[in-house]
Amino acid sequence: MTEPRIIRKRNRTALSCYDCRRRKVKCDRARPSCKECITFSLSCHYEPDPRRRPPPSVVVNREEQNRNEESHSTTAENPTPPIGIRGALFKSRVYGHGHWMNTHSLMEGLPSLQPVGDCFERLRENAKTEVTETLTECKRLARAIKKQRPSRKSLPADIHTSVPESQVLDELIMLYFTTFEPCYRILHYRSFMAEYETYTTHREDAESPIVLQLLLVMTIAGPMHTNGNVRRDIASNARAWIDLAQGWVSAPLEKDRLTLNGLQIYCLLLLSRQVNQIGADLVWISAGSLMRMAFQMGLQHDPDFLGEMSVEQKETRRRLWYTILEMDAQAALDSGAVSMFSTAISTTRPPNNEDSESFAGPHVSSPSFQSLLIKSLPLRLSITRVVNHMQDEASYNKVLELGNELASACRELVTAIARDGSPNSFSSTFCTHLVSRFLLCLHYRFSLKSVENPLYAHSRQACLEVALDLVSFLQDGLYSCVLRTGGGMFRDILTRGALIIFADLNTEPEAGISAFAKERNRARLQPLLEAARQIVNYARDRIWLGDMNVKIYVWLSMMNAQAQARLEGLPIEQAVSSAMHESLRAVKNMLKTLAPLETAAPDMTYRNSSIVPPGEPEIGIGSDFDSLDGLFDFDFDTRELSHWTGAAW
Repeated sequence: MTEPRIIRKRNRTALSCYDCRRRKVKCDRARPSCKECITFSLSCHYEPDPRRRPPPSVVVNREEQNRNEESHSTTAENPTPPIGIRGALFKSRVYGHGHWMNTHSLMEGLPSLQPVGDCFERLRENAKTEVTETLTECKRLARAIKKQRPSRKSLPADIHTSVPESQVLDELIMLYFTTFEPCYRILHYRSFMAEYETYTTHREDAESPIVLQLLLVMTIAGPMHTNGNVRRDIASNARAWIDLAQGWVSAPLEKDRLTLNGLQIYCLLLLSRQVNQIGADLVWISAGSLMRMAFQMGLQHDPDFLGEMSVEQKETRRRLWYTILEMDAQAALDSGAVSMFSTAISTTRPPNNEDSESFAGPHVSSPSFQSLLIKSLPLRLSITRVVNHMQDEASYNKVLELGNELASACRELVTAIARDGSPNSFSSTFCTHLVSRFLLCLHYRFSLKSVENPLYAHSRQACLEVALDLVSFLQDGLYSCVLRTGGGMFRDILTRGALIIFADLNTEPEAGISAFAKERNRARLQPLLEAARQIVNYARDRIWLGDMNVKIYVWLSMMNAQAQARLEGLPIEQAVSSAMHESLRAVKNMLKTLAPLETAAPDMTYRNSSIVPPGEPEIGIGSDFDSLDGLFDFDFDTRELSHWTGAAW
């Protein structure tokens, strides 16, 4: 046997690009891409020169890429592993070649500028020189000048006086981590608690990000606290805290907001606005700004390709990225818009499925539901595009195909939740809601068409099952608190589920059927009647908690009375008229009770999120109910229903 051939290691630095050396062709060594690579559409990259300080460009070698290809999997819409990025990572931001940072880094290698580079290298090596000390002093003065800007000033000094005592604050923090955090992975538990401990000992010296995170966590968990006094205290301060956080994240020309802390505050802010029904209908607009922040910070690229960083930081970036995608998808569905993102352009692999104490906390035993949501995210984004497309309407075959895929995803979700042993937790209910509502929106239009065309009966049944599931969420003690105070997706029971249930209740009975058939039909409709009563009570509770939508409560009361009268064979018009007057009197009494609470404390913000603030016009409910036709315009010759549903009945 011959001895193995010994390959000598190449000591000379390679100046040609990788692909030219591999293909054994002459390289003109142009940067950022040589002529050969441009001609053949190759990704041109160079090995770093060990004798020269490397520029901040992010380049990944092929060996590392191959390792990542073997160890990492990608999403369904992005089966091709990433090659890396051609750009620069600088101060938490990632720049493409159109940014001046890249042009500066590429010029560092020019021979004509080498004397300047050597001079700066000597300055870095000699830390104590007159030039470096002067430069340090200039930077200190520049920071002092920037602190004088209005957007850089500290938070109000009296903000800490509105924060509850430590025991209540601890309870609110743990309540947040055991409810929303398993689905929306926003905060890193260990880092957050370390900063929180510092805050409790030195509140006046605390940095703005941790203070804002605490305030937003309290506004999210406040409606679920068991103590009524705590709920009222948090509700009275919620708007002021949310406005403070909104002003902080929206500060102009402040690049220090582009940090992981800044993204976390923005995510908490959007969730808090929905939970407290403060600008919840406009969350999608803010979600677009959040998405651009994430793009600027390079969260769409897997952190393995963004240089050196800790495992904790990598995992936080991955979790934040998929949380932002989930928030954008949910907000787009609510706004009737199309998500501005496609998972095909993301190279970030899903985060670790297993929870650790550093992320979830020692008192959190429930699994991370984010991994379950990520699996169906590409499918739900496709459904959003189909549902909210402004020009074309998808064929029913396409709707059935997407519906079957999402129904399978929902079954897998329920199975996974039951397997993990947490089917009745807040997080499992929230996770189910996040997925199933897409199935309701997908079949909604065809469900209404099934009244005249039985070919769409499957959509009608699919929507009815999801609508009943939504009503069953009211049985969850904690989740029902959020459903009663929240806006956006937390109003699905009113905006979508109620119409489906009442449409099924108010179908015209077939003529000439036997008494046994009528009794059987009545027994079949009993669950729907019970769900209808829960919906009416739910709409009433929302008014008590600050929702000023009077019309929808009156309308639901009238629809419920119509269904009861039709089923019992009573005069329908009389029942509907009586329900309208009774519900209006009830609303008027509720608002009279709530109005003194608002006028007694004009400086306090909305009670539990959306009481009409002082100075706004009254909604105009008087004692003359016959004059309300112009205000409510209830017309049951299909015009009112088509206004609510967007389809002809």
